[in-house]
Amino acid sequence: MDDAVEAIAGLSRIADAYAVLLCDVFGVLHDATQVYPAAAAALGAFRAGGRTVVLVSNSPEPGPRLAETLRARGVAREYDALVTAADIARILLDEQASERVHHIGPARDRVLFDDTGVTLTGIEAADLTVCTGYPDRDDDLDEVLARALRRGHLLLCTNPDTKLIVGTTHLRFAGLVAERYRALGGTVVETGKPGALIYQQALERTADLRGRPVAPERVLGIGDTWALDVVGALRAGLSALHIGPAEAPPRPPDCPGRLYRMPSLVW
Repeated sequence: MDDAVEAIAGLSRIADAYAVLLCDVFGVLHDATQVYPAAAAALGAFRAGGRTVVLVSNSPEPGPRLAETLRARGVAREYDALVTAADIARILLDEQASERVHHIGPARDRVLFDDTGVTLTGIEAADLTVCTGYPDRDDDLDEVLARALRRGHLLLCTNPDTKLIVGTTHLRFAGLVAERYRALGGTVVETGKPGALIYQQALERTADLRGRPVAPERVLGIGDTWALDVVGALRAGLSALHIGPAEAPPRPPDCPGRLYRMPSLVW
């Protein structure tokens, strides 16, 4: 296995090796301040060859809602399907037959629960806990998690990312809550990247779109966050394209997929 990261000038250099792209959204197609038209154009050029693009996002918005958000932001519809961490959480809520759920995260994320039939409740009345983000106020977070543990709650975590510094702003994410729950001895299921469930769902969607499964070596994962997008794709048996700086941590062990790098997604 070659551990080297191959720097490429554009997606066109490697496109013929792949039939499917599983592409991240935030940080690749847009960020908090701007849209990246060249990235969407690269996806469009890839699709023009009869290939398939599935967006894979840790967003708390279900796929159809995120598609609307992207359209409103001005991100071109250069993809065939969209799978989010919220979609996986909704599948698991249905499988668990959970009628009462405690939510940890910003109120705006509760779109995840629309039309699911679940009731959002306090921790003592809930069957399980879903965390979509770090709460705006965390004064009682440890007590809430301790109560969840006593009640035997499974914690669904939609975004395993922990923290990020943007300029002078320190952002905290759901992964920090998951870490604290694990430290207490609780069980966490990651519905977003780098967890396996979201990749399984994306590959199932791909097989439906193409009429047959696609071999892992013909699938390329793209993303800007090494620990989520790159590690997730490689652990799923895929190749990975890291969008970002030249320096990168070592690849996870026993992951034979090819590994590429470019500063931003262009064709």
